[in-house]
Amino acid sequence: MQLMEQINSILMKKGLIKKPPIIPTPDKATFASEDFLNGYIGDVRSLHALEITHLYDNIENNVTSKALITAFSQVARNKNIRDLFIKGKRMTEKNVDHYIQKLHDENLPSPSLLDDLITKSEFPPFSDKLMLFHKVDMFSMKIRTMGNSLAVNGRSDIALMYVKSLTNIGRFVSEGSKIMMKNNWMEQPPFALDRENIK
Repeated sequence: MQLMEQINSILMKKGLIKKPPIIPTPDKATFASEDFLNGYIGDVRSLHALEITHLYDNIENNVTSKALITAFSQVARNKNIRDLFIKGKRMTEKNVDHYIQKLHDENLPSPSLLDDLITKSEFPPFSDKLMLFHKVDMFSMKIRTMGNSLAVNGRSDIALMYVKSLTNIGRFVSEGSKIMMKNNWMEQPPFALDRENIK
């Protein structure tokens, strides 16, 4: 923990990572009115603290994911896997753009992209199997993150944005899993005991 704090402190001092958005501390408790859930129609309130936190976190995760999947698409040998990575990159790019726009609409900062760190190498450091497994696993974790983000959200426009992201992420995971199964790369997890068929 101390090492991580030191690394983050040095990176911030060098300007290599941005500080998360700072919001003012309220003077007193206020209570939500019926327009709290508005996102498209009527008075749309500013983002609240948890919405900002989850947008920022989703941007950070997707920025890393985008850079990694871009690099993997550059070195993957199997055409189907490479095409899936390219599709995942485009999807992640759209998601990042939407999340960043929500913060920028509120005049809040967003994390920087990492794409400039990708080299021009076409030599694969890992097997297609490992790269595909990693991306399917990483995108599966995004589903959980989106669920957490939806749970603390109050605006209908942000909810719809996350639902669209979830749908696309689910499709990516499904396509990636099918490629893994076709190549006999995906082990089944343990199952509950089927007591109906015990002999």
